[in-house]
Amino acid sequence: MKFVKIILFGFLVICSLGAFCSEVIGSYANGCIAGAKPLHSGEHYQIQKWGKDRNYGHPSLLSFIKNLSVKAKKNKLPALLVGDLSSPVGGSFGPRSNHGSHQSGLDVDISFDFANHKKTEYELSHPKEIYIVDTKNNRTKQFNQNHVKLIYLAASDPKVERIFVAPGIKKTLCDLYKNEDRAWLSKIRPWFGHRAHMHVRLKCPVDSPSCQKQDPVPSGDGCGAELYSWLHPKAPDPKNKTFVKKKKVPPKKCQKLFESYKKS
Repeated sequence: MKFVKIILFGFLVICSLGAFCSEVIGSYANGCIAGAKPLHSGEHYQIQKWGKDRNYGHPSLLSFIKNLSVKAKKNKLPALLVGDLSSPVGGSFGPRSNHGSHQSGLDVDISFDFANHKKTEYELSHPKEIYIVDTKNNRTKQFNQNHVKLIYLAASDPKVERIFVAPGIKKTLCDLYKNEDRAWLSKIRPWFGHRAHMHVRLKCPVDSPSCQKQDPVPSGDGCGAELYSWLHPKAPDPKNKTFVKKKKVPPKKCQKLFESYKKS
């Protein structure tokens, strides 16, 4: 703990001297990032364009993506296709976006499509969805061992907090690793809408004291009752009208950052 405090103090001193630092503020679903860095296509990965300026993240996220692409290459996987990260200062992508998070520069979508050949600019700006499970959570013919390897490599990184995939993908992984070490499966979280990509989320970096951590994932591999509840969800009670969606109010630091960015 003392060592971590020393590192954090060092970051704050450097930033106070005017160095260009990155800081995550708030939560993954209601936050922002100061000093985000852009990610550009590299030797073993390409950037898909799902929207304008969605390729920004904390340096630790950019480092993770680059390292993952190198590991993938060593494991004989094709080049990766990287989807959304965050906007230049984080925050929401807007009301038309399906993303509830991707606001703090620590989230990235990695496609289940691969760059088996180098994608053209048109292909990158018109990305295809490759669904490896169907709407009933059954594997499709697109699902193969490369996807299993990719998810495992990402989950093995200690910086990774969670990986969101469709419930059917989690079920397939649980079935495949029935008689093997399944500890890493605790990071694999079922979530609807993730049939064509995995959503990787990193832990709060040490240089960001205002980053809001998530609660730890539940103990165990998540292959039992928890997964069952996603595969067989209960029908909503029409009499229950207590749920009211509250409007998110970003942290004050984020509000100031958004205003500054608009003026720039």
